[in-house]
Amino acid sequence: MKIRFYLALWTGKIVLILMRLLGKKGTTFPGFIALKICPNIIGLLASSFPEGAVIITGTNGKTTTNNLLASILKTAGKKIAFNREGANMLTGITGALLQNTTFAGMPQASVLLLEVDEATLPGLCRQLTPRLAVITNFFRDQLDRYGELDTTIKLVKKSLPAATELVLNADDPLVAQIGTGRKGVFYFGVSTLPTSSADSTETREGRYCSHCGQELSYTLFHYGQLGYYRCPGCGFSRPDPYIEAKEVKVESREISFRIDDDHDDRVYQVPLQGYYNLYNALAAFCAADRLQISREDIGAGLNRYVSDAGRMEQFSLPGCEATLTLVKNPTGFNQVIHTIAELPRSVRLLIAINDLAADGRDISWLWDVDFEILTSRQDDVKQIICSGLRAEDMALRLKYAGIKEDRITMEHSLEKAVEMLEQPSANTVSAVEAAASIADGEAVFILPTYTALFPMRDILVRRKTGEKQRKVVNI
Repeated sequence: MKIRFYLALWTGKIVLILMRLLGKKGTTFPGFIALKICPNIIGLLASSFPEGAVIITGTNGKTTTNNLLASILKTAGKKIAFNREGANMLTGITGALLQNTTFAGMPQASVLLLEVDEATLPGLCRQLTPRLAVITNFFRDQLDRYGELDTTIKLVKKSLPAATELVLNADDPLVAQIGTGRKGVFYFGVSTLPTSSADSTETREGRYCSHCGQELSYTLFHYGQLGYYRCPGCGFSRPDPYIEAKEVKVESREISFRIDDDHDDRVYQVPLQGYYNLYNALAAFCAADRLQISREDIGAGLNRYVSDAGRMEQFSLPGCEATLTLVKNPTGFNQVIHTIAELPRSVRLLIAINDLAADGRDISWLWDVDFEILTSRQDDVKQIICSGLRAEDMALRLKYAGIKEDRITMEHSLEKAVEMLEQPSANTVSAVEAAASIADGEAVFILPTYTALFPMRDILVRRKTGEKQRKVVNI
């Protein structure tokens, strides 16, 4: 066994070094090679981290939560190993371990922090017992890959070891029910948001109680199925949060909040927009608290956070400032649309939809996105360019949403689509109007699905105009 372990470790690390010399950043291929040689290499490497492993899973927000927690732990002086690039399957996790261990298999950090794909969790937990597991939320996502949402939730619930402490979203009944009957469960949530309402017209997951099947009753909705809920049948209800945000305020590029704690009067600030990023911050906050990190370091770590690729990066392009963010399922896309609709400026959008395996082959989810919100600001939506492999499907969805047809353009080439953003077509807006919009700080958003994200980002990096790329997290 030791021979196979060291052969896998050394081979994986050598492949990793060679890839770096060739200018490749990938961790998946070295991990793939190492796993083929020694299938249990993850458990053998992960067990040596002195402060244990923390895993983060859920539908939306895994990468952001993972990197927010990393920022907090670094601020507190912890040396961490984590899959920063978001490679969250077994091969990517193995690659991250190869990067952060020596040729003798010894860790180069004290804490192992891992973003984990929901479907990967069972295989990972067969090799290691996490010290802490964070679950952000559950929404319908890539049905052709994950199957029905109930199946994913059962898979996650069954996989989590009894010895693992849980940090769960109290406001999501699908997440909160995982803590029922378990010890060592700590919840996070929000008292109210500026947009919270007693009614909701959004498509909701988890409409029915996971324990008895009756329809849940809500007194307050935040978004999706998140809010204050109770089952009239068995009494299952929103648990009291261990960490709860109150007095939530949203500035131009920042969210601020307080914690419902008589001993903590700080105002916490995060350079994010979009309310689901508040939940990501609270998940990281709660996990850091359970890891014995001081509130001072938590606040500083949140405030210093800088986004990673495709999580609302901002690029300076000829003629405009463009913001890039990943969209991959109805709830996440809805939150992006809500944020855009609330901006006090005119907007132009580039939406790139692919249907490759990593995106999900079934794109019917686009019909669950509330693009109709944009029709309330028809005059401010100057241009929407539909790109990617399924540009026609996206354009059709926008037409049925009520967007004016003369504002919708199709261009399959990502490069040409970006050029159209930089130089608005006369068919969508006059040159005079374009110049005026740009001068007034027009908002330009580029919204790709997963397989379009990095090709799009490469295009933007090549075309950026500033000496230094600026990263701004909004969503």
